[in-house]
Amino acid sequence: MKGFIVSLRPAKNEDLIVTLLEEQALQSYYRFYGARHSILQLGYLIDYESEEESRFMPRLRRVSHLGFPWLYRRNRLMLWQQFIGLFEPHLRDAQTLDPFYFNLLLDASRRWEKQNPKRIICEAAHRLLHFEGRLHPPANCYICEKPLGEEIALMTALLPAHPQCIYGPALLRKKIESFFETGKTAWLEENEVEYLYQLVLKGL
Repeated sequence: MKGFIVSLRPAKNEDLIVTLLEEQALQSYYRFYGARHSILQLGYLIDYESEEESRFMPRLRRVSHLGFPWLYRRNRLMLWQQFIGLFEPHLRDAQTLDPFYFNLLLDASRRWEKQNPKRIICEAAHRLLHFEGRLHPPANCYICEKPLGEEIALMTALLPAHPQCIYGPALLRKKIESFFETGKTAWLEENEVEYLYQLVLKGL
């Protein structure tokens, strides 16, 4: 089995509860302190076996780390951990998952080495919102419901609004429309990507 570590929580006696985003589920496992913990870090993709425990939760056994070349680049690792930490709260109530979420992370992890991670995060957020039917084209303000002008602002989950309605920075509508239509950040300046990235960090 394979999964991305999206959450690590301490348990009694320095044991760990490890939450993994698998291909079709978000599943928590118990990891005993006697087992080696160093291989378990937020964001790692691991291969493992599950040992069922009827009284509590499945145990995590025979873990091996499936590494990426960028893991030893501190800045890229920190950005990856920020990004992947968004998935556990977003998916925690789901009983089963579409493979989309696992594949989204797998695709992002393969692009992380050579592309700008913040642009990858913004584009991945766009894909996720589109997949979930939550991507709202910038036509009307989410707050006052009136038509938007040539400049717009964005809220959490990339909801469009008038800058004055949310006291937010103004962006050119045509640029955001291009991003919403294509899912690509190629036409956005670095400061615009930073703005979108900060919004994504507030939650999916």
